[in-house]
Amino acid sequence: MATKEKLRKSILNKIKKLSDDKLPNLDAYISDLESHLSTDKSPLSFSGIFKELELTELTSDLHKSREDHNYRIPQF
Repeated sequence: MATKEKLRKSILNKIKKLSDDKLPNLDAYISDLESHLSTDKSPLSFSGIFKELELTELTSDLHKSREDHNYRIPQF
């Protein structure tokens, strides 16, 4: 968290030192960057990937399935 804050402050200090004629270019660059790095995607945007998956097959008798296949305790 502290590293992010330091980086933000460093960037802001650099911006403050820019001449006024450079600010429109910086603004255009940041706008372009925001449009390419959109983080506003909803988690549901990936839901179509799983449309053919039957979750009941994975969850029914889950405890029995785990006992049978994955979590066998070795017998000594």
